[in-house]
Formats: sequence, C-alpha cells, structure tokens
Amino acid sequence: MEYISTVQFAELKGCTVQYARRFFKEQQETIIQNNPVNNRPQSLLPISALPEPLQKKYYGKLTADAQLCLPKVQETAVPQKPKHTKPAVKKEFGEFNADEREQITFWTDLLREWQIRRKEYENYAEGDMVFIAETKRLRRAYLAEHGITLSRDILYRKYKAYRDGDLQGLVDGRGGWNKGSSVIPSEVTECFYALYLSDAKLPVSDCYRLTRDYVFEEFPEYLPFMASERTFRRLPDKLPPAVIKFFREGEKACIDDCLPYIERLYDGIEANDVWVADNHTLDFITRTDYGEKTHRLYVTGILDAKTGVLVGWNITETPNSHSTVMALRHAIQRCGIPKILYVDNGREFLTWDIGGKGHRTHKKQADVERPPTILDLLGIEMRNAIPENGRAKPIERMFLTLKNTISRLVKTFTGGNIIERPESLKYQLKHGYVPYDWQIREQLDILFDGQYNAAPYGGYERQFKGMSRAEAWCKSIQRRTLRMCDESTLNLLLMRHTGYQKVRENGVYITISGEKLWYNSGVDNWKWVDREVYVRYDPAELEFVRIYDKEDTYIGSWQMDLSVFVDYITDSKDDIAARQKLIARQLRAIKQCGAELTGGLKIDALALAVSEAQRNIGKVKFAPPRMIEPIVVNEDTAEMQRAAGDGIVIDLEAMARNAARNRNITFDFDEE
Repeated sequence: MEYISTVQFAELKGCTVQYARRFFKEQQETIIQNNPVNNRPQSLLPISALPEPLQKKYYGKLTADAQLCLPKVQETAVPQKPKHTKPAVKKEFGEFNADEREQITFWTDLLREWQIRRKEYENYAEGDMVFIAETKRLRRAYLAEHGITLSRDILYRKYKAYRDGDLQGLVDGRGGWNKGSSVIPSEVTECFYALYLSDAKLPVSDCYRLTRDYVFEEFPEYLPFMASERTFRRLPDKLPPAVIKFFREGEKACIDDCLPYIERLYDGIEANDVWVADNHTLDFITRTDYGEKTHRLYVTGILDAKTGVLVGWNITETPNSHSTVMALRHAIQRCGIPKILYVDNGREFLTWDIGGKGHRTHKKQADVERPPTILDLLGIEMRNAIPENGRAKPIERMFLTLKNTISRLVKTFTGGNIIERPESLKYQLKHGYVPYDWQIREQLDILFDGQYNAAPYGGYERQFKGMSRAEAWCKSIQRRTLRMCDESTLNLLLMRHTGYQKVRENGVYITISGEKLWYNSGVDNWKWVDREVYVRYDPAELEFVRIYDKEDTYIGSWQMDLSVFVDYITDSKDDIAARQKLIARQLRAIKQCGAELTGGLKIDALALAVSEAQRNIGKVKFAPPRMIEPIVVNEDTAEMQRAAGDGIVIDLEAMARNAARNRNITFDFDEE
C-alpha cells in the first residue's frame, strides 16, 4: 500500500504543513512510522484515503516524473549482462500494481537525487561511492525491508532503463525471468491433476504423495528431478475455479457458482400475478401438543414474487399435499386468487388433484383422462421450476431471512448445520425447555405478519422505497383486479379429489395416510355399482364427500361407512348380522326394482324358442348336388371278417389262470 507524508501532502495540495498535520489527525487510516532518513516518527496516510482529485493529481505527478528525461551521464559503464533477460516491455505507469509503482517512484527519486549529488564532486566515481554510502546509512531500514541492493552497476542499469522510458526496468524482476514456465514433466502434471480433480477432494499433500508413488512405478527416470511439494501446491492456483468446482464439488456447484444465470425482471408483473410456494424445515425443536416426543416442524410458505410478502403459510409435522392445500387456502382468504403458482418438483406440489404431475408425468399416464384440478377450478396456472435448479426458487431467500430473524429467537434453535448449533441447545433439551407445537403456531402467526411482512421492502423497485413489504403489496395490487371468492365457494373449489374410479360393492374410497376410507349412498348403493365417478373431499372434514360423474355432474353427498371394517377374528355376531341385514335390504330393493320393470310378467322363453323353431322347420331342406363321387372299398372280404372278429376263439380259463398267476392266487378249475 502506498503512503504519503505530511510534507508530501502539503506540496501536493498546495497548503501549509500545519494544515496537513491537522488533516492527518482527523483521518482514521493515519499510521505512525519512523522516517528512514532521520529515524524520527512521522505521520503517513494511505493514498486511497485521499480525496479522488488528489489521488489523480498524485498519480499524474508520478507519471510525469517517471517520463522526465535526465541529463546524459558523462561516464558510462557496461554492466554485466544478466544470465536470463526479458525483452523490454513498454508499459504505462497505471498498468503496474501498487508495489511496482512504489518501486518505480523510489528509483525515480533516487536517480534524480544521484544525478544532482554526484555533480558536487570533481570525480563522478568518488561522488557515486559517497552517495551509495550515505544512502545505505540513511535508508538502511527501507532497503532491508524491500531487499534492495545498491551498487554503481545497479545505478547505471536502472538509469539506462529510466532514460529509455522502460519503467519495467525499474521494477525488481528477480525470479521473474521464468515466470509461467514449469520444469515438471507433463506426465507428472497429468497424474497430479487426475488425483486432485476428483470428487474425493484429496488434499494437495496426499495428491503429491500419490504422484510420487506413480512416478516411482511408471517414470523412475523423473524421480531424481521431482519438484517439491511447495511447487505442486502452486499448480491448483493455475486452474480456473470453474474446473475445480466441477470436478471436486460437482456439476450443480459449478453451475450455481461459476456459470451465468438468468436475472429475473419484476417490471412486467404486479402483486398476485405470481406466487411462489415451497416447504422449509424450521431451525428449532419443538414437542408435540401432548409432549410425547420432540421434533422439527415444517412450514409451507407462499410468497408474492413482486413484493416479497408472505401471503400464506401452514405449519405442519410433515410436508405433504394436504399442507399445500391448507397454505393455499390461507393465502387466498387473505390476499385473493393469483394468476400463476410457481412451485418446484416436490411430490407435495405435483399431484393429480392440485395442479397435475408436471415434470413427474409418465408417458403412459399422459393421455389418461383426469378430473379438473384445484388450480383449474380456481383459474390458476401452475409453473414448475427446472429440476435441480436452486436459483429458480426465490422463496429460499425468504426462508433464510426467517431463519436469521425468527428462528434464532427460539431457545431450541438448532441452526442449519452442526457449526451453527449453539452450545446451549443440549442444556435446553435436557431440562425440558422446549416449546409446544401449539405455542409455536400461535407465535409464528404473529411474527410472520408483525415482523416479516411489516419489515422494510428490500427489493429493487424504487417505487416501493421506504415502504414495508405489506405496504408495497397494497400499492401494487391497486393496478390489478383482485379476484376473491366467499368462504363456502372457496371450500368447494379447494376440495381434494381422487381420479376416476368405478363404484364398488362397498361404494367409493379415498386414501388418507395409507388407509382407505369408504363412502356410499346407503341402501341404494347398488344403483351406482360399476359407474365411473370421482370423489371430492375436504381433508379437514372427512365425514362426507361429494360425488361427480365423468361429465362433472354432481351426483350427491355420500357418508363414511364405518361398518365396512370388521376385525378379522371377531366374536361379535352383531357386526356380521348388521351387514347381512343390509345385504338383505338391498336384495329386496333390487327385486322390487325388477318387479317394477317387468310388471310381474313371467314368460316361458323355451316355449317361445320351440314355437319359433317349429315355424322354421319346414324351411330346412337338404337337396343333393348334381355331381356325386362314390367311395368304394377294395379289400378282401375274408380279411375284413377276420379283422372284425369272425372265427376267433377266446380261452376264458387260460385268461383266468394268467390273471391268478399275476396276483399270486391259485384257482382250481373242475374238469368235466
């Protein structure tokens, strides 16, 4: 960092030294250091702390001094040519960094002073020796700190570069002749990078050790010339950060931190045009209402994209589709109906009855006919974020704000990771200082509105500057028509529904937490069996459901039937008897319906069929064709008789004896 003294400041500004001293005292960046010339303390101020006009004047003065042509030296000396040199590069003074500009300024002042002081002596050589000795004595600390060595050869070499306008020659270039080059063989470098650029995230020390093993096995001729570990530690610095991110942390981390993204513009939307919904795990521990266990609750939040207002929310033990509907109900009751609902690809949002499956739709289910969704009935368009795109969820910033402003207020705050976890958490849990769920629900309802929505608007819209988030929403909604509906209509529109199903013997069912609940119309349920319908229900009120056919015509409201369920092994005959009575009643109703349809008329279908056949029997005639081919058999008659059994004698006694022998039985036959 470059500093300026009070004398230099007075000369630069054109003021008195006393004014400069007062100015330095008022600046917080002022430091005190010993002057290398007289070893006395002096006040120094960074150039960056000066007003901008003085900074420009300072650097302009340095540039002018650097371009000053000095008198030609009478004596010349040919300095020894360095072993490694770079071609002179013409660079402007502003292209150098702060350290290099400081070196240029030091050598410029020193060379000017050298050219003046050496003329005071009759012999330039004597003057040079005296000047070098005095400079080493007066500026010993500065020269030692910056590693500057003075000699006649160095002065002449620096002067030549200064006279030629080569500011690069005034900069210490030691060790820079081979900058950017490497003596490590490419095979060794490739091995090191193969180990380092891995998702195993090996440290450099391990990569270096394994690289040495690889060289020992594959390229033993390189081992005597193997560079040090310090040299290998500089290799990752040459890699682009995007490459390191991609191979060590993954594609998503590379995309999020190193690749371009879309900056969303909010000029074309107003309040209630776009709502963003997502779930968040609250960063503190609570216990259930009856204190059975401790857990962490979830909040399903809905954010207005224009103003950042939290329009609706629902606190739940498990984020699911029911929580999504409850949060949407809360938001619509407070702020009306939006145009677009922007959600991610979680299963709690992408369900058939809320807005459809979105990205989760399988090809084989794409053309399946479905009932209208809740969002269709409300006239809301659902938009889905690109899968695995964290930047597509602006509501995440809101959840971070809730974590830092609200969650940290709870004694059982856990933090987002082990590093953020406070030490007092274990004490709070051990002594039972854990709030109940009902307490947190009541407090969050107040804090979300009274703290978050009442906080100042923090977006980019200048029109909302100085307003709270809630006031910004109120101003923006004035340019839109607020779509609202009464509570009864909203309850009807927000009912969940099943897909189309056929009415079965027990009626229709819905599945809640993996359990089937059956509903039917009672005694006349048999009238609807095998009819395709769908069920609409309110998760908060499951006693009745509404039944609609495929034309979306309302059929009726059916009640839950608990008599469907009977223990597998039961000693109660009443349950089975009640079911049998219901079956008997339905059979009587079916018979009664049949009797009404037939009018009691009984017809002998067989007699009707025989009568019809009798009328048609005269129509059946088999007339032979004109051409007939007879079939003739040419075999011998005697052979045909023998094959048929004529002349064959059967010995019944021999057959009986053979049978007895096979069964080990002896029979005596009387001889006549």
